[in-house]
Amino acid sequence: MKKIQAVVVLSLAALSVVCFNAEALAASNGKTIAILMHSVADEFIYSVYAAADARAKELGYDTVFVDAKNDASVQAAAVDDAITKKVDGIMLTPVDASAMSDSVIKINQAEIPVVLADRTIEEGKFVAVCQSDNYEFGVEGARQIVAAAEKAGKKAADLKVLELQGDLASTSGLLRSQGFQKTAGDLGLKIVSSLPTYWRTDTASNAALDALQANPDINAVFLASDGVMGDAVINAFDQVGRLFPTGDEKHIIVTAVDGTPAAHELIKKRYIDATCAQPAILMAETAINRLNDAINGKIKFDANEDISLAPTIGTIDNIDSPDLWANSGKK
Repeated sequence: MKKIQAVVVLSLAALSVVCFNAEALAASNGKTIAILMHSVADEFIYSVYAAADARAKELGYDTVFVDAKNDASVQAAAVDDAITKKVDGIMLTPVDASAMSDSVIKINQAEIPVVLADRTIEEGKFVAVCQSDNYEFGVEGARQIVAAAEKAGKKAADLKVLELQGDLASTSGLLRSQGFQKTAGDLGLKIVSSLPTYWRTDTASNAALDALQANPDINAVFLASDGVMGDAVINAFDQVGRLFPTGDEKHIIVTAVDGTPAAHELIKKRYIDATCAQPAILMAETAINRLNDAINGKIKFDANEDISLAPTIGTIDNIDSPDLWANSGKK
């Protein structure tokens, strides 16, 4: 993939979003970790941020936080500001695997340890990347469609599947799609349409409406993120008269990734069949623990450790299980 140079063009208002409070840092006697998120727009990724912030504070760190709102230029500026402020460590969820590589290289040059959470980058060194096994999440998304079909007395060959992707420029979006498409093919599922949503709710809604109108025989859907797409897609079903619960012959099978509280409610209403829940709390705490070890010289800055975490499947049979992050009591 060709590397994209992030162009930083910020207004004074935007600059105020990414600049840290220098007075607050100066008043602190401890060390500081910058938590730089690509977005906290959905409950899963907010939970990753909140758990990371809580764990860092448990370990005695001050924290600073920037939500880049999926804007690579904003995140690049946030990295520059963190380097200027000489923070002791950075937890980064990159907006874009390619565009943020230059920023990670800058972090390396400043000799600041950086750990990646939820997503990785194409170039640069890091202590560890703590992320869901996104390929496996896609694999399970396809498997759960077949499981739901069999439960309803249908065969994989009877299904016409819509795949609503995330953003293929992000590693999570790309790997989920690759895992889903490969396994769908192996299991005999026919994908009639694969549409990118760029992790945007309105795009997901429009994509679902367009696909259902163009292919009215669609009877199964895979969502790359129920946090971003779940409610929007279920509402789209309703708009076109295709919303039916499990047990109804007209039900559209839906499997998804994330396992948000909202997805739990849709599973209880029997509109979503299964969610491949992410290990939000474990991911965040593992990332901060590794970063703490690097700051204290226990791990090399360039260890490039790959920590891939498996999904936990949530269905109507176990949706209240404490093994699912949405039931953890943390947000």
